[in-house]
Amino acid sequence: MYTLLIADDEPLIRNGVKKIIDWESLGFSKIFLAEDGQEALDIIRENHVDLVLTDIVMPFMDGLELSEILAKEFPQIHVVILTGHEEFEYAQKSVSLGVKNYILKPIGAENLYKKMVQICEKLHIENKQRQYVSSMKNQLRQSMPVLREQTLKKIVCSENRDINLYLARAKNMNIDLENGTYEVGILDFDLEKFTPADYDLYLFAAQNITRECLGEEHYIFEDGKDRVVILFKSDTAGADMHDIFYDTLCSIQKTITDTIQLKTTCAIGETAYSANELNHAYWSAKKALECKYSLGSDAVYDIADLNYLEKSFYYPGTELHQLIKGIKIGDEEQIHESINQAFHAGGSISGKNIKMIYIEIVTSLLKELSELKEVSEKIWKWGFDLYQYFEGFRSVADLEEELYRFACEICIQMNSVQANSGMQVIDKVKDFVMRNYKNPELSLSMAAEEASVSMGYLSGLFKKESGTNFVKYLTDVRMEKSIQLLRTTDMKVYEIAYETGFSNPHYFSISFKKYTGMSPSEFKTKD
Repeated sequence: MYTLLIADDEPLIRNGVKKIIDWESLGFSKIFLAEDGQEALDIIRENHVDLVLTDIVMPFMDGLELSEILAKEFPQIHVVILTGHEEFEYAQKSVSLGVKNYILKPIGAENLYKKMVQICEKLHIENKQRQYVSSMKNQLRQSMPVLREQTLKKIVCSENRDINLYLARAKNMNIDLENGTYEVGILDFDLEKFTPADYDLYLFAAQNITRECLGEEHYIFEDGKDRVVILFKSDTAGADMHDIFYDTLCSIQKTITDTIQLKTTCAIGETAYSANELNHAYWSAKKALECKYSLGSDAVYDIADLNYLEKSFYYPGTELHQLIKGIKIGDEEQIHESINQAFHAGGSISGKNIKMIYIEIVTSLLKELSELKEVSEKIWKWGFDLYQYFEGFRSVADLEEELYRFACEICIQMNSVQANSGMQVIDKVKDFVMRNYKNPELSLSMAAEEASVSMGYLSGLFKKESGTNFVKYLTDVRMEKSIQLLRTTDMKVYEIAYETGFSNPHYFSISFKKYTGMSPSEFKTKD
């Protein structure tokens, strides 16, 4: 709904304009009346007015003076001049004062109504525009913290960006990064003991604590990895600033841990002497954060700590060998010990060295996995995903545990494949024996050759899978066949001996008595 003000020193015209039109139907809920320009101005300054109908010639303050003031103080108000024929040229000059329109006297109801309909349409459009602009401004105000964080994230954390463009955007948001010296710090939180639903709550709390510790002159934002980045600004440069920021991070880390029991690891990178160096400072802080893998979490690390660690380098050749051996023999204790030693045998090493060892172990495990047949897609995906998991681990203990789990899974898969293939070998050998037991030359070496395995492997496998050795199994087969022949044929003992693979009938008799407890002749007589 709109508000109207009618200003005219003639009561007849003033009241007539008010009555000849149904203003409510046009959307006007309130109408003010004024005898002159000064009274009209006083009313407008105390009340919201959308439309002013004013005469030109009035005492104290005429319509043009009123229009000029309204154009400066209330430019959103529509002003319509009421004028006679003799004042027409004079009225035209009012256009330069922001007057939207004018109406000639005498005023007719029809003409006035048409004119008001046109003006109301404009009021409606302008009102919609104002509402939209107001809504956009409100949204912008609400979104400003997010926009500020996004802009800071682009400037500090992103390598591929137009630094000048984002610096200009930052300046429009009252973030001036063009002058000064900066320290960049990262806060990394141990959120594993919390549910995902609580992450945002603890991050919010940690950010609030950080802001309280820092003050308004510094900037904090998230880097998208559940980490908080601090942009510490100073007008002066030097080692003192770096030391001050380090002490500040120590205070923040302790306060967060003590207040909300959230373990926090902090890292500080190299000093940035311009906005162009902020990205380098951020990445050096990320590198410093790698110290947690070798020196432990819940502490504050400087890039200098990492530089010290990187002077040493360790390659776990022996440990990798023991790891693969443990997998092949199915020794989970050896697997666990080998992985643990790979990361700790070299003493305190850098995060880069730890990452190298991690990748070497993953690669070795995948190589062993590749030698197996019919490995599930799920296990393959797990193995290849491990290459991407490193950044997500909070500690060396966590990555050791994941590698151990994967290595044990490979061990299970390997045992399963070996068991299946072993049974296939045994079945093949037993079939070979059943077809060739009559051959007195039949031996373990012949069976191994038939199965395409080594004698040593077949000997151990046969014992494991069959519960007896190959020679005894062969003898047992020959004895059972000889018993069958003694029972069903009239063959002589020596004939049966030759038929069942014995080149010496005497040795056959000895073996038969040992197997049955009686000689072949006694056995035949018994039956």
